[in-house]
Amino acid sequence: VDLANNGTTTINTGTAGGTVSFGGAIEGNTAGAPFNDLLVITSGTGDVTFSGAIGATNALGGLSVNASSGDGNITFSSTIGDTSNPGVVGTTSIGNTDTADLNFNAATYSFDGGTTTITAASGDTIDMGALADTSFTTAADNITFATGTIELLNGSNLTVDTGATGGDITIASIAGTSVETVTLDAGTGALSVGAIGSGTEIGAVTLGSTDDGTVTLNGAIKTDGNVTITGPVSLATGAISVTTTNDNITFNDTINGTRALTLVAGTGTTTIQGEIGGSSALASLTITNGTANGAIEIANIGGVTGATAIGNTNTGTITLDGTAYSTAGTQTYTAAAGQNIDITGAATFTTTNDNVSFATSGVDLANNGTTTINTGTAGG
Repeated sequence: VDLANNGTTTINTGTAGGTVSFGGAIEGNTAGAPFNDLLVITSGTGDVTFSGAIGATNALGGLSVNASSGDGNITFSSTIGDTSNPGVVGTTSIGNTDTADLNFNAATYSFDGGTTTITAASGDTIDMGALADTSFTTAADNITFATGTIELLNGSNLTVDTGATGGDITIASIAGTSVETVTLDAGTGALSVGAIGSGTEIGAVTLGSTDDGTVTLNGAIKTDGNVTITGPVSLATGAISVTTTNDNITFNDTINGTRALTLVAGTGTTTIQGEIGGSSALASLTITNGTANGAIEIANIGGVTGATAIGNTNTGTITLDGTAYSTAGTQTYTAAAGQNIDITGAATFTTTNDNVSFATSGVDLANNGTTTINTGTAGG
């Protein structure tokens, strides 16, 4: 179908719904600007199916499919754009909070020139079914997956990338099937994501990038793969946990937010490179790795209002390579017997009249550096 009318093509089958089906590709009128061929579909309870590519040669100027109402399923069997060109240059709105099921069964979905909003009803209703690496890209424009959970079917590893100069990424939650990977990169933009994974259904997770956009966590992350988060992190909704099946957890920047944070990497290594709670104190901090022997490295702690518990009696090593570990509540550092707690430089441990404990393991103090412990005037 060639939308060669330099305007909006509207298809409306009524609220009771008739199906809408495109058996071939859909193209705009021209290969370049102006991108002024728009497609608007309203099908009520009827399903909408796109069997061919959208805008692979000539991009549309906008795409709206049941954006305001209707619970019919929406299926994209082919791509929107391709790996080099966007399929829509303009605003894209697909689905609404009543949409029963959204299916993206191809590998590439590329957008430019406006916001992209993909919405479905609550539940595992946004299905990635390419059974291969699947990417959603924009050119510094915002993209949102709202209400529904993204479900990654077998092998549908997900990448959402808005480019280095930033467009925001907002995702309600993500579920997997067979250790699918998740890569979310908003460049200098803001990334906000809810729960990712349950059990071992998700593999490696990479959030953010060295472009240093912010990362907001709104739910638990549970994986059978490494978790790497780059960019200043904010803990926003409820208690936040990151749990892996003996895989590494790495935060490459600061962590802030008035929430409890729990990190469990089993035999994996947990590394925190930025200050924890420096501008917004955490409610509590727990990095125990369960009962396993994974190593733990922590730079600085700037603020935790409740208890801080680091390590367990089997922890291989705890490396404290920052200069300040400051909390209002207790601090407990526990590692396996031996000299397995390393303070690598001059460091100060401070509480507000609460205890500081180094348990089970001996402590190696830094050469030519002073370790100071101050539990306040009332004493801890």
